Amino acid sequence: MLFRSALTSALVLSACAAHSAVAQTPDAVARLIDAALQSGDAAGLDVVVRYAKQAYPQSAESIDAQIAAFRAVNSAAAPAPAATPVVTAAQQAKTEQAKVEQAAAIKYSGEGELGAFTTTGNAPGIGLAAGLKLTAEGEDWRLGLLGRADYQETSNVVVREQYRFSAEPNYKFNERGYVYGLGQYEQDRFQGFHARYSLSGGVGYSILTDENAKLSVKAGPAWRFTQLVTGMDESVVAGLASVDIKLKLTPTIQLTEAASAYVDEQRSTLFSVAALDSQLIGKLKARLSYTIQYESNPALGRAPTDTTSRLTLVYGF
Repeated sequence: MLFRSALTSALVLSACAAHSAVAQTPDAVARLIDAALQSGDAAGLDVVVRYAKQAYPQSAESIDAQIAAFRAVNSAAAPAPAATPVVTAAQQAKTEQAKVEQAAAIKYSGEGELGAFTTTGNAPGIGLAAGLKLTAEGEDWRLGLLGRADYQETSNVVVREQYRFSAEPNYKFNERGYVYGLGQYEQDRFQGFHARYSLSGGVGYSILTDENAKLSVKAGPAWRFTQLVTGMDESVVAGLASVDIKLKLTPTIQLTEAASAYVDEQRSTLFSVAALDSQLIGKLKARLSYTIQYESNPALGRAPTDTTSRLTLVYGF
């Protein structure tokens, strides 16, 4: 501030020396104008200058020279405005692409299913079937959730009540191989258990990865805890192996097969679901599926094999 004031005074003296015929501004008035300039108040400066020129009209040019000198000093000292960066079309496109890729980093998908079923085995008859499947998938991981329910009443008596829920996270360690975890809950008192919990983990491998043909297998140890209808509980270590197949027969027809086997020292459970999907309108399709569940050592009085045929409508999202 002192430097600017001194520089302003020097410029004023220089201007006055070049115009010796012009009357000098009285010191008190010059200091008042300098204070107004330093304040940065434009309205206040106008008032001071107007009255100073009215009181000392012979010093009008000297006052103007003082103001011009001050503004010249401050204009030279002010930093140059920063240059606005120029964004090219290629850079903008790259930025937009990065945003799109980030938003698409996690993909969500799912399907809801509703229809009817007919069964053979421990609870033969016709009933209602419903299912829900959700999947979240990142670059090298995936989480799948699955829920299914079959329910049937005859003469206000429940003759079939089967529920199955599962959650399966997996992590890909290369293009085809992955490690997985699997948690599953089942309820089917007509097969002899109130509840059955299963936990498993292991390694999987995608044998076929073509768009029209996919085949993957996985296997690993498992633990199962079963609450039997007899009131007893079972806790066993088992082994799990499963295979998943998807074949796109035509642009609108797809065949899938999901089969798994739990094997332990007391009993084995084989489970298979084969389904044929036919595209109807948009994301709506019809599904005809056939399920087989085999228990090698069923509860007393129970049949070892149950089959379920389902005809459902499926909506994907």
